[in-house]
Amino acid sequence: MFSKRLAGMVPAARKYVVASVVLQWVALVANIGLMLLIGLFVQALIEGGNVADVQFNLATAAVAAIAVRVACLTLAQRMGQAAAAAAKRTVRKRVYDKLVRLGPSYSERVATSEAVQVSVEGTEQLESYFGSYMPQLFYSVLAPVTLFACLAPLCLPAAVALLACVPLIPASIVAVQKIAKRAMGTYWGAYTDLGAAFLENLQGLTTLKIYRADEARHRAMNRDAETFRQATMRLLRMQLNSVTVMDVFAYGGAAVGIIMALWQFSIGQVPFFAAFAVVFLAAEFFIPLRTLGSFFHTAMNGMAAAEKMFAILDTPEPERGSRVIEPDRASFACRGVGYSYDGERTVLEAVDFDAPVGSFTGIVGESGSGKSTLAGILSGRNAGFSGSVDVGG
Repeated sequence: MFSKRLAGMVPAARKYVVASVVLQWVALVANIGLMLLIGLFVQALIEGGNVADVQFNLATAAVAAIAVRVACLTLAQRMGQAAAAAAKRTVRKRVYDKLVRLGPSYSERVATSEAVQVSVEGTEQLESYFGSYMPQLFYSVLAPVTLFACLAPLCLPAAVALLACVPLIPASIVAVQKIAKRAMGTYWGAYTDLGAAFLENLQGLTTLKIYRADEARHRAMNRDAETFRQATMRLLRMQLNSVTVMDVFAYGGAAVGIIMALWQFSIGQVPFFAAFAVVFLAAEFFIPLRTLGSFFHTAMNGMAAAEKMFAILDTPEPERGSRVIEPDRASFACRGVGYSYDGERTVLEAVDFDAPVGSFTGIVGESGSGKSTLAGILSGRNAGFSGSVDVGG
């Protein structure tokens, strides 16, 4: 699961992602060296060799390897955080600029609640995608290849067995991706519907109280909240099931590699230090992909939010004129202005009036006659009107 469009939208995050991958790889190499050193030392002890002369050098090398590993993993985490921060900053700016270009009438094209959810909670969900998932995606490809290259000369059968079991985890990820995508789409749909209903009810709370319809809206909100809860539980159940499957493949694959190494050692095909290294590094074949699987589910939140974000960014923008109107010429002339919110019920029809420069024009009428709608047309909030509005004509 990799979105070229999402990655291309945040070029500033690329250098941090690359740095994170390189640092994790250096930490892996340091761990491989540490396991080989310990294996050689234990083998020398078992064989009764003189290790007194190399104890200090071995301890120094081990401490250095541990220090390098800890430092690289710490820096890799910070690089991931920097990538996530750059992504959130860039995406929020893109969404904000798009809403500005859509103008005051953006709510006719994008629901206000959806715009708020995408720019706030949706953008926060991208943190796991750029900060954790993307670096882990590339590292999980690099790590098994590096381990195979290091262990194959020591114990080829075990290295081949471990490498052969590695694709089982990404295969399980691909298998659940369609289910996960559908579950995540349902989850985000319920989330945005609940947010939209809450905002609408909050904005119309006074009217609901006047007409005593607030209790009915309360029950509807409870139903929406229950739908969202059920979608959340289905999503969590799917994630836990897929994690269990990945654990089975990870532990099973590591067990196969360890058994192969011990068998090769028992028949004298490999030395002790080689079997020791395979036993303690077998899990490293699967840990990156197992971690990727965990990040995959959190990254799906970001991808679902990104789909909503792309829908906003792809919204057609209204045409803009190039003429600059001076304040002392800003008169209004409306001819045949009409408006309908749902395409069926007409709110305004054939409205004609002039508002000369410097005049005070009052819009009066009964409740529901379209005063606010006309004001929205003049201010640019209601764009889908018929007729013409000439400013500074």
